[in-house]
Amino acid sequence: MSQIARDLNLMDSHIRIVNWRNLRHLDWLVVVLVAGLAYVGLSNMYSASYGYEGAEATPHFARQALFLGIGALVALIIVCIDYRFLAALAPLMYIGALAALLAVLTIGLTVKGGRSWFRIGTFGLQPSEYTKLATIYMLAWYLAKIGPRIRRIPYLVLAFLIAAVPSILIAAQSDMGTALTYVPVAFVMVFVAGCRKWHLAAIILVGLAIVPVLWMRLEPYQRDRVKTFIDPTKAPDSEGYQIIQTKIAVGSGQMWGKGVGHGTQTHLRFLPEYRTDFIFSLLAEERGFVGAAVVIALFTAFLIRGLVLSEECPEPAGNLLAAGCVTILAFHVFVNVAITIHLMPITGLPLPFLSYGGSFYLTTMMCVGTMLSVNVRKGMFAEK
Repeated sequence: MSQIARDLNLMDSHIRIVNWRNLRHLDWLVVVLVAGLAYVGLSNMYSASYGYEGAEATPHFARQALFLGIGALVALIIVCIDYRFLAALAPLMYIGALAALLAVLTIGLTVKGGRSWFRIGTFGLQPSEYTKLATIYMLAWYLAKIGPRIRRIPYLVLAFLIAAVPSILIAAQSDMGTALTYVPVAFVMVFVAGCRKWHLAAIILVGLAIVPVLWMRLEPYQRDRVKTFIDPTKAPDSEGYQIIQTKIAVGSGQMWGKGVGHGTQTHLRFLPEYRTDFIFSLLAEERGFVGAAVVIALFTAFLIRGLVLSEECPEPAGNLLAAGCVTILAFHVFVNVAITIHLMPITGLPLPFLSYGGSFYLTTMMCVGTMLSVNVRKGMFAEK
């Protein structure tokens, strides 16, 4: 607590922690790209909310629109708050996130074999999603605090331990996909912080060496997913079913797609989870290769712009925060699309702005808000 107080006192007294005028200095390219992806997501969810040929609607579209509205409001609030103030609170955010992960293991709701949810009325709350952002803030706070000492092994190891603790707790919830998101985040953030490259290479080699041990500790269904990925036709009615159906859905879209609301593989329920993990399959089936390519181009432009915002911020914590947010969103995009087109085993990671889900959508928009907050304040740290 005393360290947090010192961090807050070190902030320039003439800078307001909350400044609504920051909204005038938004990076409009990011705003436009996010708006475009959000529009595609809502349009896609509108189609996913109806059965084939306009059957009875479900509430998914209305809820997704609500998630977008709440997320946009939270993102704007984050923009108006000095990110250094939030970074100073990172240890408290991190401890609170770990406490929530421990609580959900004890009293959480079990959904699809994993105990990772709290039920609040008709809505579900998934602490593992918010823990991603809390961990990014904690790593940014820690790495900015130690500075060049990240080039020494003990400080580097502690950075990885900060990411490993929530990852292990989430793996205990049988959510291996989310647990794996902390790996690229930790690697990218310590790299941006200036660690020695050969240290990272040594850690990668150690990681590869323990892969056989990790393989033996996987649940049987998790090992079956990897085996089925190699040849899904060996289990076409069980583990290989989703892989086969998503390939059919993507391929049947051909160049221009079947048209919004006319996807047979998805709307006729041949492909499960087409509103969440396989939302990209619905997009590719109904809008074809062209529509899928446009969405990938939007994601690429958004992520590249995020990297530019990170690079342009000379202040260490801001630089690290933006890099961490870009990394976690890029990992979700890459893995989700790769799974959809059968380049990776199924892990159950949602696609930003498109997949249905309040916790993930809110975390995504909080990442966007953090990136924009870093950008509007970069002029305060311009090198003299």
